[in-house]
Amino acid sequence: MRRDILEETFLLLVRHFHLFTLIALTVWLPGHVVINYIDFFTPEKGAADAAARSFRVALSVEAIFGPLVVASTLAALVRIARGEPASYAQALLDGLVAWPRLFIARLVASVVVLAGLIALVVPGVIILVRLSFVDALVVLDGAPLGAALRRSNALTQDRRVAIFWTGGVLFAAVFSVAMTLSTLAGAVHHFVVQVLADCVIAVTQTVFTIALFLFYREARHAAATAAPVAPSD
Repeated sequence: MRRDILEETFLLLVRHFHLFTLIALTVWLPGHVVINYIDFFTPEKGAADAAARSFRVALSVEAIFGPLVVASTLAALVRIARGEPASYAQALLDGLVAWPRLFIARLVASVVVLAGLIALVVPGVIILVRLSFVDALVVLDGAPLGAALRRSNALTQDRRVAIFWTGGVLFAAVFSVAMTLSTLAGAVHHFVVQVLADCVIAVTQTVFTIALFLFYREARHAAATAAPVAPSD
């Protein structure tokens, strides 16, 4: 676990909370309105079917529009890291440009990870960690899919354990927030309250993109400044 990465992740989230909120809710506000409309306003006799439909909608939104959120967030992060102005409009525009490429890259990476998970859980997790820089490589470097997969595998070397445990801590934090908000919203059982709770949960998930960007930036800097190996005589 990297405490410095965790600290910088939450610091960036707090300092630019308005920007990351706008980016996330561009997709997830309408997404959660639709999902919860299905849950709340389907006849009681069809509750199970409504739950299945809302789950399929959630998966579809994540698969199709999730890459747009990630690409826009990465575009904003790289501008922030350079000390440049990071506006919502510019981040979204940059994200739209990278969206198709990232959609394809994530689709292929997901198939590879899923294959590992079907074989055994551990290989799937290992593959997931090895491919954790694919998003940044595709969006920020414009790397082709094959090159992004190979480069991610190389750049994560010596950082995989730290990425795994840092991701685990973030997952535990986000999961705790999600469970708490879902429980409170469930007790109220109101459409608007549930939509708001789900939107807050969606924004908190930005920490995964931020943390992986910080790992990626560190790995790229280390690779760029590594001393070249002198040729042997």
